[in-house]
Amino acid sequence: MVQGEDDEGGHGREGALAALREVATDREMVKDFGTPAKAFQDEDYELLIALAWRHQFDDDRTKFKRELRELQAHVTQRILDLEDLSR
Repeated sequence: MVQGEDDEGGHGREGALAALREVATDREMVKDFGTPAKAFQDEDYELLIALAWRHQFDDDRTKFKRELRELQAHVTQRILDLEDLSR
């Protein structure tokens, strides 16, 4: 069964995204992880929540892990670029 964006599943996903953004912008988080925190963009958070939502009931986590590593590689490059700019 596919759930629309306006039903309970949609609200849960939006809530998870809001919680992730709240944690990511927390003063302590930014203080402890400044460059990585700056490297993440809104679409990265959206991709992360979409990825988790899409694979939450999969018994085989292989596809989830592969897609998560792809996102990690993308963000890691941005972090390294920001580090280079700050030198």
